[in-house]
Amino acid sequence: MSFLQALLLLWTSKKVVINMSKNINISGSANGMEVYGAKTVSADTYKGDSRFNEKFVSIKFCEGIPNSFPGVEIVEEGFLDQMPHLKMLKIADTVKYIGVTEKLNNIIHQNDVLVIGTFGTYAEEFARKYKLRFLPANIEIARVGDYYTKYGIDIITIVVNYSGTVFINQDERCQGSSAGSTGGGSIDIDLEWDFFKDPDAQRKIADKCWGNCYSQIMESKPLANFIEKAREYYKKENHNRLIINF
Repeated sequence: MSFLQALLLLWTSKKVVINMSKNINISGSANGMEVYGAKTVSADTYKGDSRFNEKFVSIKFCEGIPNSFPGVEIVEEGFLDQMPHLKMLKIADTVKYIGVTEKLNNIIHQNDVLVIGTFGTYAEEFARKYKLRFLPANIEIARVGDYYTKYGIDIITIVVNYSGTVFINQDERCQGSSAGSTGGGSIDIDLEWDFFKDPDAQRKIADKCWGNCYSQIMESKPLANFIEKAREYYKKENHNRLIINF
């Protein structure tokens, strides 16, 4: 994927990119932010930057885009201390370390911070270590086609809500054209929160999805890993639907 293609994909995903001239970037709303574009985030990364708001309640440390942006790997001590209202922490699979000071330790426990990430990664390790709530991140289980062709691309994702409910999102993205376009579209299919208990869960999810996604879903390692871990964890851990209380 080229740099221009990466930017266009971000645009079609409704992600606002701010100040691309910097080595590290943020996007988001008044309530939260996403951090990407550098492997290390330091305490003074946004010092004096008007884009940073101490009232943010959520932060996401993002994975990178190959040949475009590196994923966040290290969050140094002091960075999250600047967010006293923090309630949600989304940790990408690329993250290897988040520095926790006494101040941050107080923040994450006073605010009952919810950690979102993938089973078996640093996100889970972080939640376990500090005895925080943990919610599995959304799982992309198939991506078929090419956005730059007439028929576009189909992206299938298992979406986990903050309430612990879950659904399949089928998203078709196509380029617009003055001469006409297939236009794309999106549909959600509800799942039971404990769908993973079904011995045939992966195939039944594949059966629900349109187009040429069936084989990719059947071969999806992220989905298979989630199903395996979920069957193990939700038997032994204290939980409220998909939210685990470590």
